[in-house]
Amino acid sequence: MGMELNKVNNNANKIINLAHQKPESGKSLNPKKSLSIDTKSEEYQKQLRKVSEEFAAWYIYEVFKKMYNTVPKSGLIQESFGERWFREMLLQQYALKAARTDLKELSDMIYRSLGGKVIAQETKSENNVEKRLEVLQLLNSLISNNQESGE
Repeated sequence: MGMELNKVNNNANKIINLAHQKPESGKSLNPKKSLSIDTKSEEYQKQLRKVSEEFAAWYIYEVFKKMYNTVPKSGLIQESFGERWFREMLLQQYALKAARTDLKELSDMIYRSLGGKVIAQETKSENNVEKRLEVLQLLNSLISNNQESGE
């Protein structure tokens, strides 16, 4: 056992030494130093948008799953493995669809918090959200006025 640990330590030390060696060209093989990502590129922003949507979808999926688990089951028909598997996939697709459409604001919030660029189209959608909030407040006041008047 002790011999095996010594071999592992020796191999690990060799790998570390190789990583810090400089090749003939003078460039370091250390990936931390040579890694550079252009965060302003369009491709990076697309990938960041996709990851943000998927993260929001995962969160929404967990909410949908908890909601489904609150529904009482009769036990009359036993749930099969295939049915559980299908339901999980269906909930995942519902969550992804919601993250891309109805709950896009959540995806956008995650995208911006990860350093995503705000483009002119998103600014327009933020204005659209403000307009929706104004309409909802107006509707809410109309409903409360109708309730007060007894209609």
